[in-house]
Amino acid sequence: MLGTVFYFILNMSVASCFVIAALLLVRQVRRLPRRVVYPLWSLAFFRLLVPFSLSTGWSLFNFTGNLVKRLITVEPSSMPLAEPFRMSAMNSIGAAEQYVPIEYKTETLRQIFTAASAVWATTAAAILLAAAILYMLTKSELKKAVRVEGNIYRSEMLLSPVLSGLLHPKIILPDSLGLGTAEGQMILAHEKIHMKRHDNLWRLLGIAAACLHWFNPFAWIMLKSFFTDMELSCDESVVKKYSTEERKTYASALLRFAEDKRVLVSSAFGQGRVKVRIVNALNYRKLTLFGVVASSIFVFAVALVLVTNPQIGG
Repeated sequence: MLGTVFYFILNMSVASCFVIAALLLVRQVRRLPRRVVYPLWSLAFFRLLVPFSLSTGWSLFNFTGNLVKRLITVEPSSMPLAEPFRMSAMNSIGAAEQYVPIEYKTETLRQIFTAASAVWATTAAAILLAAAILYMLTKSELKKAVRVEGNIYRSEMLLSPVLSGLLHPKIILPDSLGLGTAEGQMILAHEKIHMKRHDNLWRLLGIAAACLHWFNPFAWIMLKSFFTDMELSCDESVVKKYSTEERKTYASALLRFAEDKRVLVSSAFGQGRVKVRIVNALNYRKLTLFGVVASSIFVFAVALVLVTNPQIGG
C-alpha cells in the first residue's frame, strides 16, 4: 500500500513541476494583479494532492513529448463515460507493470521503490510532525491573548498583527497598535480579508502539500511564492478603496510591523517581502471592465490547460 501511494506521489510531483513552472511565468506578467494570480496556486495544490483529473485535448501535457508514458483511466465498468468526462492519472515514471496495487516491471525496481517509499514516508511524517508541534507551540503562546471585542484580541507576545486559528479564527493585535487609528482600521481590514478567504486553511493545505513532496524543490518554491501572493493580493483588496495618501499610511504600517517569523500556519500582517508589498500597494491600479473580462478569460484558460490530463488515446 505504501509503495502504491509513493508511486502516485512521485508521478504527481513530476506533473506539478510543469504546472508550478508555468505559474511562475504567469507571475512575471506585471499587468496581472496579484488577486488574479493568487487563486491560480490552487492548480498547483491540485496537482500535488490529487492523482486523477479530466483528460482533454487542451491539456499542457499533450505537448510534453514522451513525458506521459501511460494514462491510467478511471471509469465505472457498468457505466462507460463519454470522452470529455473520463478521468485519468498520469504515469511519467514508467516503472510499473500494473497499478493499485503497484506491480513493478522488475524485482530490482520493486526493491528500489520499496526502500524509497519508506524514506519518503518517514521524512514526510517527521516534517509534518515538526510543523504540527511548531503550530501548537504558537497556539499555546497566543492563548494568552486578551479579548477586546468580538473576535479581536490583544497580545504582548506579538510583533505583528496575526489571524490565528483555522475554523474559528481570531484577529490578534500587538499592544502597540491602536484600534481607533487609521493604521489600526487598515490592518483590521487586511486581516478580515484573510478571514473571509479562509487563508489560514489554504496556508495549511500548502504546507501539507510541500511536506508530502519534500523531495521536490518546486514544491518549496511554490509555497514561498504562494505565501507572497497571498499577502500581495490581500493588500490589493484593501488599498483598492484608498486614496494615494491613505495608501502611504498603509505602506507605513507594512514597514512598521516587520515580519514575525514565529508564526507558521497563521497569517501575519508583516509576512512576505515587505519592500515588494509596499511598492505594489503604492502603485496599485484598478482594473477596467475590459481588464476584468480579459483576466477572467485568462484565468479560465490557464486553469483548463494546467489542471487537465492529456487526451486519452491522443
